[in-house]
Amino acid sequence: MKRKGLGEARRLFRARRFPDVIRLLEPEVFRYRENFEYFQMLGFSCLQAGDFGGAFSYISRAHQLKDDEPSVILGLAAVHFRRTEHESALKRWLEVVEAQPSNPIARRGLDLLRKGMTPDELQEFIDSGKLKTLFPPLPRRVALAPILVAGLSVLVLAGLVWLGVRLGSPQGPQRPGVSVIEIPTGLSSFIDIGTDFPFVFTEGEVRQTFQKAKNELLAYRDNLAVVDINRILLSNAAPAVKERARMLKGFVTQATFDTVKDSYAYAAVTKQPALYDGASVVWKGKVANLKVAKDSIAFDLLVGYDQEKQLEGIVPVTVPFAADLANGSAVEILGQIVTNGTAPTMLATSLHRLAQ
Repeated sequence: MKRKGLGEARRLFRARRFPDVIRLLEPEVFRYRENFEYFQMLGFSCLQAGDFGGAFSYISRAHQLKDDEPSVILGLAAVHFRRTEHESALKRWLEVVEAQPSNPIARRGLDLLRKGMTPDELQEFIDSGKLKTLFPPLPRRVALAPILVAGLSVLVLAGLVWLGVRLGSPQGPQRPGVSVIEIPTGLSSFIDIGTDFPFVFTEGEVRQTFQKAKNELLAYRDNLAVVDINRILLSNAAPAVKERARMLKGFVTQATFDTVKDSYAYAAVTKQPALYDGASVVWKGKVANLKVAKDSIAFDLLVGYDQEKQLEGIVPVTVPFAADLANGSAVEILGQIVTNGTAPTMLATSLHRLAQ
């Protein structure tokens, strides 16, 4: 499993599919927490994708594991230069030149520092794409001809299958299983008697909300579906209806930074946390009260305080994977809301360190 995961990442990395490398490797931080190649590939992929916070975090861990690797030192130097931390960049490039006197990337960086750059010139340098000339060298690309032939073959086959499905049967939803979940027939009532519920629906509103949640799942708008499902679970809907709603919730998939849609603001979630239980959110803030255990990390996220301008609130966060964090780190976190009594908590699924 370990070999297969890194092997696939190597293939994607050589093909320059950096977002795919990030999606594949980021959830596996704990599994590979002592693996230099893992952090090197992940850090370099973040660097190429423009995620300098993630790049610095992962490349720093690679440097901890192997502090004399020139490519890793070059990666750190590039991030320092991008942040205008020129003294740190100078130190890193000098380290590389000491070990490899003719290294062209380190020499190029030192020449830039020697000439000096105004903030406007630095921004122009970055905007032109020339910053990548300071990145660590990449492995040779995967041979394109076999990939193109295989890719075209797959596309042709997929097109034929799609055409066959279109001609042979009516077009249906693309998320198997969702469409077959229905409110049970023969119920004497869709609702319970009483008003001691956060949401009190009529039978028509129960039907409407249930169907709306299904449609949102079929459209892959999982966050919207989660909230509508929770409305049913918090309502006076009959137990049999709530059972089917829980079945729908089982189709909700874990979002990534690239796929997350309809993220909810901290202010909205805190008004009624139970309504957002299981929804994915992306919040920025600073780390406080950091506690690192063997298999997880916990801290309080000072939401909205990443630039120390406005504190929106504090939410407890659990991180079930390894991450290079410290009290005061500015971070962007993707996670799922977990209801804990009347206050929300957050289970992180991915995070990026932000430049400070």
